[in-house]
Amino acid sequence: MRKIFAAGSLVVLASQLGCQNSNNLSERLDKIEAKLTQLENRPAAAPMPPQPEQQKTAYNIPVGNSYVKGNKDAPVAIAVFSDYQCPFCSRVDPLLNEALNDPELKDKVKVVFKHFPLSFHKEASPAAKAALAAGEQGTEMFWAMSEKMFANQRELTPENFKKWASEIKGLNLAKWEKSLKDEDAKWEKMIKEDMEIGVNNAKVRGTPSIFVGGWELRERSVKGIKDLLKKAQG
Repeated sequence: MRKIFAAGSLVVLASQLGCQNSNNLSERLDKIEAKLTQLENRPAAAPMPPQPEQQKTAYNIPVGNSYVKGNKDAPVAIAVFSDYQCPFCSRVDPLLNEALNDPELKDKVKVVFKHFPLSFHKEASPAAKAALAAGEQGTEMFWAMSEKMFANQRELTPENFKKWASEIKGLNLAKWEKSLKDEDAKWEKMIKEDMEIGVNNAKVRGTPSIFVGGWELRERSVKGIKDLLKKAQG
C-alpha cells in the first residue's frame, strides 16, 4: 500500500511540475521503491534468547574436599565455581569477603571454592593445581595463593606460580614444588570432580557461578545473599 501511494503521489506531482522535474522525480521514485523492496526483503530480527529456567529447588552442592573460607561449621555454604583466569571471578572476591564479615551473616555462611577452569583459559587449570598444591600445607595457604592468582591474572605462568609461592609466609617452597609435580593426577581428579558437580548438580555453564545454600545468586550483592537465605528458610 505504501509503495502504491508513494508512486501515485509522485507521478501526479511530476505532471504538475513539468518534464525536467518529472525526470528527477522519476529517479527519486525508483530509489524509494528500491528502498521499500529492501525493507520488505529484510530478514526478520533474531528471536530473543530463552530466559534462564526458574530454579524450583535448591541444588545439591556438597562441600566435599573443597577449601572453605570463614566458619567451617556455618550452616549455609556459599559455593562459588571459579576460574583463576576469569576477570569476572576476581571481582566477586570482595563481595564474598563482605558477606563473611556482615554482622547479620557472620558465622552463618561460609565460602566454598569449586574449581571450574574454562577450556579457553589455558592457564586456569595449571593455576588451580598450583593453588591446590599450596593448600596441602594448610587452608590459609590455599587462599593466599588464590589471592595471588586473582591479583595477577595476566601473568599466570609456572615461573610466577613458583615466585608467588615463595612469597607466601609459612609456605615450604620445596614441599610445594614436589607436591605440584608428584601429585598432578590428584589435582586433576579434584578439579574434574568439582566441574562434574557444577555441570551435573547445578547446571553451571560459565564462571563465576555462585550458589547460596544451593540457590543461584543472580543479584550479586550482600542484600541478594540475604534475600536468598530468607527464601531458603521460608
